[in-house]
Amino acid sequence: MFQATRWSRWAAAAGLLSLLACGGGHSSPSEPGSMAKTVTVQIVDFAFNPKDVTINPGDTVQWVLNSTTYTHTVTAENGTFNSGMIFNKPGATFSQTFNTAGVTTQYHCMTHWHTNGMQGSVQVGDGAPKPGPGY
Repeated sequence: MFQATRWSRWAAAAGLLSLLACGGGHSSPSEPGSMAKTVTVQIVDFAFNPKDVTINPGDTVQWVLNSTTYTHTVTAENGTFNSGMIFNKPGATFSQTFNTAGVTTQYHCMTHWHTNGMQGSVQVGDGAPKPGPGY
């Protein structure tokens, strides 16, 4: 009994040391090779919430309709993505993955951009520029 307990403690300690030597099995989002995350932006009435997000390369932004107004889009200013009119019921989603660091993508709702100022931005990486004037 004593030998088995001592052996299992030694094995557990060796396993822990191995895990720590490999970085503990967890890496922060800024480290290369870290796990990609999904950031959620709520569409509420005539606004994106949060309006602006900063993510890491490889992360995904998911827009979720949390409103009973169904005529929204998520449309990139630079033409890289457009959800179309898919927000037809509460909980409807659209996702976009951003892989290029140092880029800021401004987006808007095609239906409510000019009348309600419904727009937002995604900054990829800490070095990405701030959104342009009026955003």
